[in-house]
Amino acid sequence: MVTKLRLVFSITIVFFSFYASGQGKYWEKLSVNSSLRRAALKEVRVETGQVFSFQEKLFKQDLKSASTLKAASKTIYFPDENGGPVAYRVRESSVLAPELSKKYPEIKSYSGYAVDNPTEKIRLSISHKDLQAMIVHADGRPNSYVQKVGDDRYVLYSRTSKDDDMDFVCRTEQQVLSGSEHISAKPVDDQVLRKYRVAISATAEYTQFHGGTVADALAAINATLTRVNEVFETDLAVTLELVSDNDKVIYTNASTDPYTGSLGALGSQAQKALDEEIGVLNYDFGHVLHQGENGGNAGFIGGICTNGQKGSAYSSGQVPQGDVFDLDFVAHEMGHQLGANHTWSYELEGTLVQVEPGSGTTIMGYAGITENDNVASHGDDYFHYVSIDQIMTTLKAKGCGEEFSLANHPPIVQSVEDYVIPKSTAFVLTGNATDIDEDDVLTYTWEQIDNGVVTSATFGPTNPSGANFRSRPPSLEPTRYFPQLSRVLDGNLTQVRPTEGSAWETVSDVEREMNFALTVRDNAEGGGQVVSELVNVLVTNDGGPFAVTSQASPVTWRAGDMATIAWEVAGTDVAPINTGFVDILLSTDGGGTFDTVLASGVENDGSHDIIVPGLSTTEARIMVRPVDNIYYAVNASDFSIEVSEVVLNFSDLEFDVCHFSDLTVPFVYETYLGFDDEVVISVEDAPENLSVTVAPDTVQVDGTSVDILFEATENVAEGTYPIRVVATSAGMTREVVLTLNVFDGDFPTVVLTAPENGLTDTSVKTVLQWEDDPAHTSYEVQIATDAGFANIVEVATVKGNTFTPTDLQNQTTYFWRVKPQNICGEGAFGSVFSFTTVQVSCASKGGGALPSTISALGTPKVVSKISFFEDLPVSDVNVNLNIEHSFLADLVVSLTSPQGTTVTLISNSCGDLQNIDATFDDDGNAFECGVDGTNAISGTVRPLGALSSFNGESVFGEWVLEVADNANSDGGALVDFSLDVCVEGEFRPDEDNDGVFDDGDDLCLDTPEGAEVNTSGCQIFRFPIDNFSVSVQSESCRNNDDGAIFIEPLLKLDYNITIVGNGLDISNTFTNTYSIEGLGSGTYALCITSLGDIAYEPYCFEVTVSQPEALGVSSTVLDNGERLSLALSGSDLYFVEFNGQRFQTDQPGVTLNLEAGKNVLRVSTAKSCQGVYEDEVFISRSPVVFPNPFRNLTKVFLAEDEDQVVVGIFASNGRLLQSDTYRPKGREIELDFTGFPEGIYMIKLQGKKVGETLKVIKQ
Repeated sequence: MVTKLRLVFSITIVFFSFYASGQGKYWEKLSVNSSLRRAALKEVRVETGQVFSFQEKLFKQDLKSASTLKAASKTIYFPDENGGPVAYRVRESSVLAPELSKKYPEIKSYSGYAVDNPTEKIRLSISHKDLQAMIVHADGRPNSYVQKVGDDRYVLYSRTSKDDDMDFVCRTEQQVLSGSEHISAKPVDDQVLRKYRVAISATAEYTQFHGGTVADALAAINATLTRVNEVFETDLAVTLELVSDNDKVIYTNASTDPYTGSLGALGSQAQKALDEEIGVLNYDFGHVLHQGENGGNAGFIGGICTNGQKGSAYSSGQVPQGDVFDLDFVAHEMGHQLGANHTWSYELEGTLVQVEPGSGTTIMGYAGITENDNVASHGDDYFHYVSIDQIMTTLKAKGCGEEFSLANHPPIVQSVEDYVIPKSTAFVLTGNATDIDEDDVLTYTWEQIDNGVVTSATFGPTNPSGANFRSRPPSLEPTRYFPQLSRVLDGNLTQVRPTEGSAWETVSDVEREMNFALTVRDNAEGGGQVVSELVNVLVTNDGGPFAVTSQASPVTWRAGDMATIAWEVAGTDVAPINTGFVDILLSTDGGGTFDTVLASGVENDGSHDIIVPGLSTTEARIMVRPVDNIYYAVNASDFSIEVSEVVLNFSDLEFDVCHFSDLTVPFVYETYLGFDDEVVISVEDAPENLSVTVAPDTVQVDGTSVDILFEATENVAEGTYPIRVVATSAGMTREVVLTLNVFDGDFPTVVLTAPENGLTDTSVKTVLQWEDDPAHTSYEVQIATDAGFANIVEVATVKGNTFTPTDLQNQTTYFWRVKPQNICGEGAFGSVFSFTTVQVSCASKGGGALPSTISALGTPKVVSKISFFEDLPVSDVNVNLNIEHSFLADLVVSLTSPQGTTVTLISNSCGDLQNIDATFDDDGNAFECGVDGTNAISGTVRPLGALSSFNGESVFGEWVLEVADNANSDGGALVDFSLDVCVEGEFRPDEDNDGVFDDGDDLCLDTPEGAEVNTSGCQIFRFPIDNFSVSVQSESCRNNDDGAIFIEPLLKLDYNITIVGNGLDISNTFTNTYSIEGLGSGTYALCITSLGDIAYEPYCFEVTVSQPEALGVSSTVLDNGERLSLALSGSDLYFVEFNGQRFQTDQPGVTLNLEAGKNVLRVSTAKSCQGVYEDEVFISRSPVVFPNPFRNLTKVFLAEDEDQVVVGIFASNGRLLQSDTYRPKGREIELDFTGFPEGIYMIKLQGKKVGETLKVIKQ
C-alpha cells in the first residue's frame, strides 16, 4: 500500500456505524479509541477524522449488475454526515475506452444520485487498488470525499482547506487578450455532450508512487478522471475518455521512460511521447502526470486538438492523488488546455478575465497559494462563468471531438434588468429559471465579472475596477446578497485588506460600474446544460448611502401599537435612481428571513407608520427595499415584539377621499393569548356631518374582517382629520389613529417660485420650485423649448414641490409649467416661466513643478497641482498625462478636486509595460495595455474611476494629481500633466494666470507666471527669508537698561525701520547695518521696509530683550538632618560658601552634608546685582536654644515634630516663674524674656516626644 501521503488536509470528518443486514452492510465505523483509527489518521495526516472499515469484496458484488444503461443501475450505500446510510442509485460511467476497459476489467467508474435527495450526486472509482468517491451537495455544503488510508480502512471527510505549505505554481503562459472586458455569454445549451479522447501519460515516479505497475498507475488515473469528469460534465457538458492504448504511455522505470524529471521539460517530452506512442491523429489532447515538485503547465491556452500543442501539458504533485491533486492541479491545467485563462487577480496577466479578487477560489484560481492574497485556503470544485465562456468559445471554434445528442433540455433563465443603485449601499440579485426536465436540479451562481488587478492591499470600497465580490459556489438559492446578509446585519458593508477565510466582499463608496453573471446549472447526470444572464449595476455618486435610521438600538414594540419606520432616502427618489416606492419587511429570526410584510409600495419619503403585527420575538429586524430596484437597508439592532390580546390590523393608516365619494377602510380583527371576549368597534373624533358605519361593529372571533365606511364626504370641509378606531370590551381597550384627507376637487393655481421668470445663466442642474398646497398630492411638471409646449423635452409627476430636470442642454431657453393633482383629478396648468441655461466654457491648464522624478528607491508619491480661480460648477474634466515609468503596475494615479473627491485613473495596471502618454476621458474606450507598441497606455482612454464624479463641484481651488509608486526598484518621471476643464459659465480672462482677472481688478497684466500678487494683480515683492541677520544683547543685570538690537541686511538697500514696545516708538533709516542700544528688558515689534523703486512687503517680527533671572535658592533638609539639598536658578555659575568652605558649581542642584549645630550657608553669582542668599541651619538630636545667651528673645529648635509643647521657665534656685503651652511653627518655639532680670534660667520642655530641661542665659 502507498504510505507516502504528505499533503495535510484540514477537514471535517464524520463517523458512522451501520450494522443493518441490508443497508450499508459493508461500512463499519471504527471506535474513537481504536488504534487502527489513530494510525489511519496519522497516515493521512488529517487533523480530525472518522474512519471506517470497508468490505470491498461485498461492495463490488453489489456493483456487478450496474452497467452504463440507466435501467441497469444499482442501489449502493455510503455514510453521510448526518448519521445514517444514504442510498445512491448508480450506473457505470467509464472513463476508459471500451478496449482499455476490457483489458483492465477491475478498473471502473460510476455515477449516480441519492435516491431520497436528487440534489445530491455521487462519482466513484473502484479498482484493485481502492475505492474513491466524490459526493456533490447542491445545497451549499462542501463536497464530501472518501479516500483509502490503509487495508480496508477509509476516511469520509468534507474538504475545508488545503495544506498551507502547498506551493503549487501553474507555469502556463497566459494568453493576453485585447478588446472589451465584458465578454458575452456563450452558454452550454446546445443539448450536445462533447467527448474528447484524452491520452494521459505517467512518469515512472508517478507509477512507483501508486504501486509500481501499469495497472496501479492506470487505476490512479481513472480515479482522477472520474472526479474531473464530474465537474466537466456538469459545467461544460464535456466528458473525457482515456484512449484505448493509454497503457502504452504509462512508464514504470525512471531510467528508460522519456522523461528527465525536470518540470521545465515535461510538457515538450509529453508531446513527443504521445505523438509517437499514441499517434497524432489518435487523441484530442494529452497530459502527463508526475510525482515530484508541486506544479503544472498546460503548455498552451486552448491547445486542445491543435497538433504540436495538444499534448504539452503536465501536472506534478508531491502527493499525486486525492481531491486536491485531481481538481486543484489536474482540472486546473486541463481547463487551460480547453481554453480558460486564470481568473485570479493578485497580479496582472492581461487576459481580461481576472475577475476574482486576490487568489480567487474557482478551478482556474489560485486559492491557498498566494500568501497574503489568499481568499480561501482551498479552491472550490466549479468553473467561473468566464472560464465556461472561454472554454465553450474554444471548443465550438475547434469543432473536434465527438458529439452526442442529449435529451436533457437547457434551463430557461429570465432576463434581469440593469440597475442604478446608491453608493455605500448593500444590494441583492435574484435569478429566475425553469427547466422542462422535472428531475433536473437547478443551481445558481451570481459572480462579478469585472476584470482588474485586486490584491488584498487594494481591495476595498474605493477600488474603481476589478471585483468587489468573490465567487461563491453554486446553490439551490437563486438569490445572492452583496455582501452576505449576515455581514450587512452586523453593519459590515465594507472591507479593506481582507485576510484568508474572510468575506472578500465590499460595497462601493465610489461611482463605478459592476457587472455580474448569473449562471444556472441543471446538474443533469451524463451531461449538464448551463445558461447565463448578464447584469450591469451602476453605483452612482448621486445617491446614498441608503440606510434605515430607526430601531438603531434594542426597543420593545407591543403588537397592535403604531410604530414608525424611518430611513435615509439619500437621493434615491430622484434621478438617476428614481425610486418612488419602497416595501418594508420584518424578520422575526434576527434577519434569517424577512417574510412579514409591514407595508408594501409606500412612498420613498423617509418615514412610514405601521401597525405592529400580532407576534412575539426578541430577534426582530427591519428591511426597507425599493419596489423596482435591488438595493436595500436593514436597521442596526435586534429588537423585541410583545404579543397583546387584540390587534386591529390595518394595511395602511392614511387615506384620501374626494367629495361626493365614499371610502371603505378595511382591517382584520386579530386575537391572541386566548382572548375571546366580545369587543365593540367604534369610530371616534370623526368630523361632524361625516357618515361613519362599522360593519360588523361587534366582533369576537380571531381573523374577522371589518369594514369602516365613510359617506357624505361632501359635507366635510377639505382638510386632514385624525380619526380614532377604538376596540372596547369589558376589560380591554385598544385604539388605532387613522388619518383621513378630504379633498373638494378645487385646485388652486400653482405658483411658480424658482428659478425666477426669465432668469439667464441658469445651471443645467437647476431645481424647479413652486409653492406647495395641502390640496395637492402630486404635480405634473412639463418642460419645453417653446412657449406653446409643442416641443416638450421632459415630463414628470412628483410628490413634493421641487423637481430637478435630468437632460437640460447648455445655452438653451426652456419653458416650464406645473399642473396640480389629487385623488379628485387634476387642475389646470398655471402660468408659464422661462429660463435660459448657462453657456459652457472650457479651459486647459498645466500642472506645476514638472517634470518631477519618481525615485526608484522606496515607495515615493509625486504630486502636481493646478489652481483655478473661478467659482463655477464643473461640467466636464479630462486629464492629459505623460508618465515615464519602467514598471507601470507599481503605480496608482489619481486626481483629487478642491472639494476632496478623488478619482483613480489607473491602479496597478499593465504589468511590466512602460509609460503613459494618454488623455483620460469618460467618453473614451477602456484602455488596452501596449496597443501602440511604445506606451503601455496611449490615445484617448476611459479612466478606471468616473471623472463625472467631479461634475457639479466648483472648479475653484487646487486640483492635485498624485502618482503613488507602491513598489521599490523601478522609477521614472511625471513628465507632463494638464487638465481640460469645462464649466457652467464663462472663464474670465487671466492671461498671466495670477488669479486676478484681466477684465476686473488686474492693474498689472504681465505678472510673471507663479508670482505672488496682490488684489490688484501686481507682483508682491518680499525680502528673501534670510535677508536680515538679527542679534540681540540682553541686559547685563536686572534693570540695567543696557540691552541692544543689531541688524545686518543681505541686500544693500535703503531701509526704513520702526521699533515699538516697552515705552519705545521710533523710526529710523539705514543701509548697511543698524543698531539700537540702551534697551530695557521686554518685547519689541520691528518692521522693515525698503525706500527704493521696488515696494517690498514689510518684513515684521518681534524681538525680546531679556534680563538675568533673580537668584533663586531653595533648601531642603534631607535624611533626618544628615544632608541639605539646594535647588539653584538664575545663573549659569554659582558660588557657594557652606560652613566656611567655598566652591563653585554650574549645576541646578547640589547636596551638602550637615553638621551638628549651626550650619551657615551663603550663595552668590558673578553678578552682584543678583544679590546674595544667606541661611543658617541648626542640626541637633535634642532640642537647642539659639541664640544663647540672648537679650530678650530666643528660640527653641525641636529635634522632632510636636503638635504642642508646655514650656516652663525656672529660676536658678528651681522656682517656677512661668508656664505656657506653645504650638511650634515648624519645629521652632519663640520665647520672650522681656521683663526678666539678667541671669541664668532653666527651661523645661514637655511634649509627646520631648522631655528636656535646658539652661539659658539672659544678658
